[in-house]
Amino acid sequence: MRRETERGGALPQVGAADPERRNSPWQSDPQESFELLREQAGDEAGCCYFNDVRYADGARVLSGETPLKCERGIWVEFGERHV
Repeated sequence: MRRETERGGALPQVGAADPERRNSPWQSDPQESFELLREQAGDEAGCCYFNDVRYADGARVLSGETPLKCERGIWVEFGERHV
């Protein structure tokens, strides 16, 4: 399944995060400290990882029904979930 973006392109479906693989921190709660997550991201601030795959800063993907955007080494939920 691919979800259309506001620009008409499609978000790649990456599935669920596998805890055995390399994944960047994920901010799902807007109240969660972005700076604390940035510390977890460390030197990876210019990219994000999802199941060992490297994505550039600003990349957008779909994990299940959750749209994610790579922001300085952290996956941040954006937009609305579509069930």
